[in-house]
Amino acid sequence: MSQIDAALFSQADFRAAMGRTASGVTVVTTDGEAGRGGVTVSSLCSLSMEPPSVLFCLHKGSRILSTLLSNGVFAANILAHDQHRVADSFAGLIPELREDRFAVAEWDALHTGAPVLPGALCRFDCKIASVFEFGTHHIIAGEVVALESFETKPLVYSNRGYHKLEVA
Repeated sequence: MSQIDAALFSQADFRAAMGRTASGVTVVTTDGEAGRGGVTVSSLCSLSMEPPSVLFCLHKGSRILSTLLSNGVFAANILAHDQHRVADSFAGLIPELREDRFAVAEWDALHTGAPVLPGALCRFDCKIASVFEFGTHHIIAGEVVALESFETKPLVYSNRGYHKLEVA
């Protein structure tokens, strides 16, 4: 094994370093013949301008994965600074909402029928374009077919907590 192949850090070191980074908080939702579902992710990012697309990562063991892939559509709801309860619900952190995570808020739909959250910073309505496997996760690329964006502050997650973005 070459030096570059040898691990110079532990999984715990990697997890701790990644936990210090800041990211926006997104609730990915889906609806269709396979049913309705959603999950909180912190890995959403833009992928391409042509076609307009985003990607996010989802653990292979995620309970929503098969529903999402069967439906073939999703909405990426980028949360506003006051929507941390929505994030907690879709992360499974609110016991009374675990059976119906959507009960945390009212929902709309744009083009695909995937649930979109009123008051979110941005709402991207997508059809699944590609799915890749890497390590313990699936990387899901979605082509954006509709979107809405609003003037508000984002919800930010870092060091195991939510933060409001302050302008310097």
